[in-house]
Amino acid sequence: MACTDSGNRQKISSIPLSADTVTKLDTAKIINDRDWQINFGLTHDPATDSVWGKPVKFYIENPNCSSIAADFYKGRFRPTDDDTTENLLKLVTTDDKILRPFYRWCLSRTIQIEDGALAEETGIPARSYAEKFPDEFFTYMDSDRTNNEYNKWINSISYCGFYEIDDYKKPQKIRTNLTSKMKQNCVGCSESTLRRIDRFAKDCFP
Repeated sequence: MACTDSGNRQKISSIPLSADTVTKLDTAKIINDRDWQINFGLTHDPATDSVWGKPVKFYIENPNCSSIAADFYKGRFRPTDDDTTENLLKLVTTDDKILRPFYRWCLSRTIQIEDGALAEETGIPARSYAEKFPDEFFTYMDSDRTNNEYNKWINSISYCGFYEIDDYKKPQKIRTNLTSKMKQNCVGCSESTLRRIDRFAKDCFP
């Protein structure tokens, strides 16, 4: 299994998190080098750049927005394998539907640049988001006609999307747990979407 400490990370991930918590963590790690964002397609003008159909300023000027998420967009906070990054990425499961697209963007862009130890940070939040908001997850994936986003998320979850209760040697059981949670949170979903959930689980844990 790729993530030797996945159980410990799941315990941390179960702790309730607020934007204020993220704001106070590891503020000394603020940087100014934006080279790591070179493929993000950003102008760094929050009135010009957009996330999910809204200008970035809509999110970062929201008083409830995590300051670390805002600094991620600005290129001042670069994710790494630390607690601040972990806490930032798990904001993707927030119940705040206004800010959630921005936090999802932070996770997606982190998946885009992940390598080495950073790759161990994205799998659990990616899986947790798909489980909690399955219909929203598929809507987001369908917005990318190249299928690249889906493949990146699949690879991330496959590599390090294991929970403490999971036995990585028993992928069928993990798939059952994954599909059960997604279907439970997909009230009123069509038969085609339910079949898609099954296919997604097999893609994640073949």
